[in-house]
Amino acid sequence: MTHPKYLGWQIDWPVFVKIPFSDYEKGEHFDWLTKDVAPERVAQLYATGHIYHNKEFEKEVKVGDRLEELDGSQLESLVRLLNVEVKGRTNSINEFNAKKCKQSKIDSKQRGLLRSFLRNNRWIEDKFFEIRDGILN
Repeated sequence: MTHPKYLGWQIDWPVFVKIPFSDYEKGEHFDWLTKDVAPERVAQLYATGHIYHNKEFEKEVKVGDRLEELDGSQLESLVRLLNVEVKGRTNSINEFNAKKCKQSKIDSKQRGLLRSFLRNNRWIEDKFFEIRDGILN
């Protein structure tokens, strides 16, 4: 059995330049996915301190899932509206309960539940961005 490689960084979180390299300046968003950079290379840059995660930069630059920008009531609205979409695509209460996005009153935990839900339900990403942007605007 093969084990997945540990990359040392959160692959689904945006990363920013901490120590300038190549054509990248300090504080710049390093969008490795669109630049087609191998995850192993990103892991190396992360391990050497050239790039890092920064929630404040995420808010400023408006990259990533932007869940950090939402407060408790906005997170609750987002989950409720996502679950309306899930309910419309399920055939029974049991199926809905198995597939819905779980809820928490703790904001940081709710963000984690949403990220997990999105990671496991890629089909709802477009709807997530539409709803999230509506809430943020």
